[in-house]
Amino acid sequence: MKAKLIREWDTMHDMPQSKTRQIALASVLAAVYFVLRAIPTFQMIGVSGRFTAADFILTSVAIIAGTRSSVLAVVAGTILAYPVRSPVFFGFDFVPGLVNVLAASLILSKRFLIVRGAYIIIMVAYLLSPYSLLFGYGYIPFTWLHIVALAVLVSPMAERVPVWIARNDSHRVAAIATLAFVGTMLQHLAGGLLYETAVGLLGGISPSSFKQFWYAIFWLYPVERIVIVALSTITATALLRSLRTWPSVPEQG
Repeated sequence: MKAKLIREWDTMHDMPQSKTRQIALASVLAAVYFVLRAIPTFQMIGVSGRFTAADFILTSVAIIAGTRSSVLAVVAGTILAYPVRSPVFFGFDFVPGLVNVLAASLILSKRFLIVRGAYIIIMVAYLLSPYSLLFGYGYIPFTWLHIVALAVLVSPMAERVPVWIARNDSHRVAAIATLAFVGTMLQHLAGGLLYETAVGLLGGISPSSFKQFWYAIFWLYPVERIVIVALSTITATALLRSLRTWPSVPEQG
C-alpha cells in the first residue's frame, strides 16, 4: 500500500501537464500571491521593510504547482503587487521568491544536480562579492546557516524528500521542513546579492560600511530565517492535510 501511494505521488508530480492547466494554476496562485504580498507581517532585520504573508506560502506553491507554474505564479504575483508594494530591486524583486520555489520544485522533481549546482553558484557569487562578510565573529562564517542548508541539500536526506512527502506522518513534515529550509536560505543569498547591488554598488555605499551592516545582523538573521521556515512548514503541512486527493500513507503501527 505504501509503495503504491508513493508511486501515485511520483506520477502526479512528474506527470506532464497541458499548457492550459499550467497557465490556469499559475494564474490562480499568482492572484493569491498578489493578495498576500499586500499583507505585511514582521519586520525585516536590517532594513525598513517588512515580510509579507506571501513569504510563507512559497513552499506550498512549489509543492502544489510544480516548477513551471510556481515560477509563473511568483513572477506574475510579484509584478502585479508593485502598485501596492513598490519594487526596491529595480523590478527584480521576484528573484528571491523565484529561487525559493525553484529549489523546492526541483528537489521534488528529483533534479538534484541542478538545484545543488545552482545553490553552490549563488553562494559562491555571494562570497566573492566585495560587499559580503566572510566571517562574523572569530572564525565563524557569516553564511554558517547557509552552509548547513547546503549540507542538507547534498546529503541523502534531500533525496528522500520526494518519498517522504507522500507519507501522512512525521516524515511528511520533515520533507516539507527540508524544502522550506533549503528554499529560504537560497532566497536569503539571492536577496543579499540584490541588496548589495542596489544599495552598495549602485547606491554608493562602500564595501567597508556595508560589512558593518552584516556584522550587525550576524546573530539575528538565523532567527529570522528559522521563523520563516517554521511558518512555511506549518502552512504547507496544513494545506496538504486539507487536500482530500493528496496521496497519503497510513501511519505505521
